[in-house]
Amino acid sequence: MATRTYPEGLGHTESNIDDYKHSEALIEEVVIARLTEEDLFALSQESLRFKSWTSFRLGLIMFVQGCNQAGYGIDWAVISGINAFDQWHDYLGFGTSGVIYGTLNALMTIGSFCGSPFLALSDVIGRRGVNFLGNAIVIVAAILQGCSTNIAMFMVGRFLLGFGSGMMSSAQYMGEVAPAHLRGRLVGLFGACFQVGSLLMNGAMIGFTKIDSNWCWRIPVLLEALFPAIVCCTIYFITPESPRYLILKGQKEEAKRVIARYHTTEGDNIDHPLVHAVTQQIEESIENDQNGHQKSWDYRVFFTKGVRYRLLVLVLYSIFQQWNGGGIIGQYLVPALETVGIDKSIDQLGINFGLTATYFVFTVAGSIIIDKFKRRTLIFAGLISFIILQTAATITSWQFSKTESSATAALTVTWIFLFQVCSSLLIATMHNLYPVELLALTLRAKGMGLYGLIQGAAGTVQNYGISVGIQKIGYKIWCVYIVYNAIQLVLSYFIFPETYGLSLEEIDVVFQTPGVKPVKMSLDIQKAKEAEARLAVQEPAHVST
Repeated sequence: MATRTYPEGLGHTESNIDDYKHSEALIEEVVIARLTEEDLFALSQESLRFKSWTSFRLGLIMFVQGCNQAGYGIDWAVISGINAFDQWHDYLGFGTSGVIYGTLNALMTIGSFCGSPFLALSDVIGRRGVNFLGNAIVIVAAILQGCSTNIAMFMVGRFLLGFGSGMMSSAQYMGEVAPAHLRGRLVGLFGACFQVGSLLMNGAMIGFTKIDSNWCWRIPVLLEALFPAIVCCTIYFITPESPRYLILKGQKEEAKRVIARYHTTEGDNIDHPLVHAVTQQIEESIENDQNGHQKSWDYRVFFTKGVRYRLLVLVLYSIFQQWNGGGIIGQYLVPALETVGIDKSIDQLGINFGLTATYFVFTVAGSIIIDKFKRRTLIFAGLISFIILQTAATITSWQFSKTESSATAALTVTWIFLFQVCSSLLIATMHNLYPVELLALTLRAKGMGLYGLIQGAAGTVQNYGISVGIQKIGYKIWCVYIVYNAIQLVLSYFIFPETYGLSLEEIDVVFQTPGVKPVKMSLDIQKAKEAEARLAVQEPAHVST
C-alpha cells in the first residue's frame, strides 16, 4: 500500500492525527488519507468465490427479497393493464383518465405515504419482521380489491396495498446484507425483479382480454397476493437478519455468524479477517454517530445540523424518482397512447408488454454496469437522455395532432421505448441503492421510511397531475417533465454527492465532516482513491527495478 504523507510538522501518531482532524482548515486532507487506507472492497472480493455454497445462499436471499419487488411490479402492471378493460370501467363506473382513475392511483401512493414511517419499526422488530408485516397487509389488500362490489371497497384495498408496500424494507435489507463488492450488482438485480412481476402480469393481461366477464379484472387483482404470500412463507426460513440490525441490538456474535455465512466462501469461520473488518466498521459507525435519537418514532434527527444535508439529498432524489416522466409510461400508458391514436386494448397491452420486457432486460444490464460508472455520471446521463427523448415525443405527438400520420405515432412509441431503455439502464438500479448509501446505519431504517414517505407524497401529486393533465392538455404533458428534468439536472450537479466506491459507513464521513461541502468532499475522496490505486500499481515496478 502507498505510504501516507502528512502536512509538515505532523507526525504519524494517533494523537497527532486526532488533533489534525479537529483543524477545520485541514480536516478534509486527513479524512481522505484515512479513508484511502481501507480496502474492504478488495478484501470482500478475495473472501468469496462465485462458485460456492455462499453464493447459492445469496441467491436464495435474492429470490425471497426479489419477490417483494416482483409483487410491486405486478400491481403496476395490473392497474395499468385493467385500465384497458371496459368491464372494469363499466362495473365501477369511470373512464380511463380523470379524477377517479387518478384517485385510484393516488390512493396507492397515499397508502405508501402513511405506511412508510412505520418502516422505522425495522429497528424494533427487525428488517425481516417489518417486511413480513408489510407483505401480510398487501395480501389482505389484494383480496379486498379482488372481491370489491363497489368503488369504495376497491379504494380501501388500494390504500392498504400502498400502506403495506410502504413498510417493505427490502432495498435497505439488500444494501445491508450484500457483500461489499457485490452490493451494487445485487441491489440492481433486486430492482430488476420489479420487472419480472410486471412482465409476467403484462403477458397474462393479454390472455385476460379473452375473458368476457368481470373476472378479467378480478383475477389480476387477486394475483397481487401471490408474491407477498411467497415472501411470508419463506422469509424467516431462508433469509438471515441484517448484521447491522443485530449489532445495533447487541447481538455481535450472531452478526459475525451471518457475515461469515453470507460474505465468505468458508461460511463458518467467524475469525475470518473480513468478518472482523465488517463488524468493526459497523461498530465504529454506531459509536461515532453523534446524532442520537434512537427511538423508532423520533424523526427530529433529520432536522439537526449534521443530518439536514442528507435530508435535502433524500428529498430531491425521492421527487426525482417520481417526477422524471416514467409515471406516464407506468400507470398512464393507455391515455398516453390514445393521444397518438392507439386505442385498441390488444394493441395497448401489447405495447405495454414490450415496454416492460425492454425495461427488464436493460435493468439487468444496468445492474452489471452500476459498479463500473460513478453514481453522478449515471444520474446526469439519465436526465439528459430523458430531456432529449421527451422533447422528441412532444414534437412527434404535436405532428400527429396535425396530420394523424401513423409514422408520427410510430415515432412517438419509439421514443417511449428508448425512454425505457435509458431509464432502466442508467437510473433504475440507482433507486434502490443511492438512498441506502446516503444514510448512516443509525439513520437507515427511519431514513428509508422517510424516503418512502416523500415518494408517496410526490407520487400522489404526480398521479393527480398526470390523470387530470393528460385529460385536459394531452401530449403537452411531456413539456412539464422536460422543464422539471432540466431543473433536476442542475440541482443534481450542485447537490448530489458521489458515493461510488465508498462503503456505507465511509459515506458517513462525507456528510459529517465539518467545514467541507459534501459534493467536493466526495469527489476529492474519489480522486484520492484513484491516485492510491495508481501508486499501488507502480510500487511493484519500482521494487523490481
